[in-house]
Amino acid sequence: MSNRNFTYLIFTTITLFALAFISYLIQPRYETFIKKGELIFKETQKQLNNIKEINIDNSKKKITILKNEDNNWYMSSKSSYKAKNETVRKNLIQITELRFFEKKTEQESLYSRLDLDYPKNDDGDSKLITIFDDSSEKIIEFVLGKKKKNGVYIKKINDKTTWLTSGGLEMSSVEQDWLETKILDINYENVKKITINHSNKNESFSLTKDDKNENLLIDGLTKEQLPKSDLIANFLGYFFTNLIFEDVFERKNIIDKEVITKINFELFNGSNIYSTIFKKDKNKWINISIDDQSALKLEKNKDIFVDNIKNWTYKLSSTKYNVADTKLKDLLVED
Repeated sequence: MSNRNFTYLIFTTITLFALAFISYLIQPRYETFIKKGELIFKETQKQLNNIKEINIDNSKKKITILKNEDNNWYMSSKSSYKAKNETVRKNLIQITELRFFEKKTEQESLYSRLDLDYPKNDDGDSKLITIFDDSSEKIIEFVLGKKKKNGVYIKKINDKTTWLTSGGLEMSSVEQDWLETKILDINYENVKKITINHSNKNESFSLTKDDKNENLLIDGLTKEQLPKSDLIANFLGYFFTNLIFEDVFERKNIIDKEVITKINFELFNGSNIYSTIFKKDKNKWINISIDDQSALKLEKNKDIFVDNIKNWTYKLSSTKYNVADTKLKDLLVED
């Protein structure tokens, strides 16, 4: 081989090696730039208090949660009903603690196996999570997929790579998981009097607490009417204790046409709670009204968990409805 050819061969080899090395350097290789255990959204920890909007979209339904000026969270997608601050905070912290654990597929055809195929998913299991700060700037956007024992699958937008994380994340696409579902929590010892009016007046009755503030006694019984026991009516005093709804709508959107019963509470502090229970679409719903003075007293005692309770209609659980549906005859000894 001539010196000229040998020099040319050496030059060509060096050139090809250089080109290959440059190509190697410019490839978006996560093995080089991302280390196992590295925080995925490390900059978000500093921005937690500035987050103002959270969107969860599973291509079937979109949930939007907004923070107001009082730093409380509300469900924009649910007529601005109050959300659980602690649940929102927990999920945001979970996001900031997610870490890269294991790189997965880059093949789009395999995304569905990890529930990362948003927006093509038909089952709603793949969710797009988008978070904005108080300047309406998008600071986080990723697709959330299947849960594993100690992590979740995620994929950042405009990134083909999928990852299994270390650290869990809920980000439920069920509205009830975010809503503050507790309405009232009235202690039994605070109840002075209860009035239950059914559509059939013969089934209606009232109860008054005894002098020892122990038992609720049935008012106006005749000599022939005997209660099954002195304790028989006490369970009714817990109707507004830990009262939780199954669903909620703005009251103006639901008409209480088929009224079943009305149950009213008078408390020892002078507060009054009025409610109407009605049937709609095979479900039982309740409207609750509280005057302003009573509401202030309940708020002071932390017995109420709702803003503007008169604006809402709540779906009642079957357990609570069965309590309210109690008839006078249910409390008396049978003839």
